[in-house]
Amino acid sequence: MNDPIQHLLDDHRAIMAQVADLRRAAADLAARGEGAVADALPVLGRIAHMMETQLALHARKEDEALFPALEALFGGDGGPVQVMRMEHRAIHGEGERLRRTLRELHQVEHPQIEAGAEKLKALASSGGSADTLKASAEEIIRLLDMHFGKEEEVLFPMALNLLDDQVMQEVGGRIEAML
Repeated sequence: MNDPIQHLLDDHRAIMAQVADLRRAAADLAARGEGAVADALPVLGRIAHMMETQLALHARKEDEALFPALEALFGGDGGPVQVMRMEHRAIHGEGERLRRTLRELHQVEHPQIEAGAEKLKALASSGGSADTLKASAEEIIRLLDMHFGKEEEVLFPMALNLLDDQVMQEVGGRIEAML
């Protein structure tokens, strides 16, 4: 791989292109409330799947290929890489929350179990499914905007400036092995 940083930037672009749909769904949920849930569910399902697959692989590329190279330069305790790793965990946690919410809604909409009515009451008491989905969507957007911004404005330029060609080739080789 010639340029692992460009590869990671390309991942960002592909992920954020999908997040554009999430932004629209969140805005629709904010504007129309429960009336937008049926339209938002397919988008949210695609985003949840993307987070579990494409975004998880992207984070793995950084965690296992790029970050160790940077940690070798300035350590891992309290540095920028540790912050990025913590943000990866927060993003993945929010993705899991979205998947859990979608599973709960699916069980409510298709109450094949006795608990369906109770789950519906619980969702209603927590502000309704539209509010819950909107909050999750907005948090995912916020976390990705913030995290990718830090990587693109600080971490990736730092890597380009500090890592020599041999290390960058090694980073690229580790990324290629994950594809």
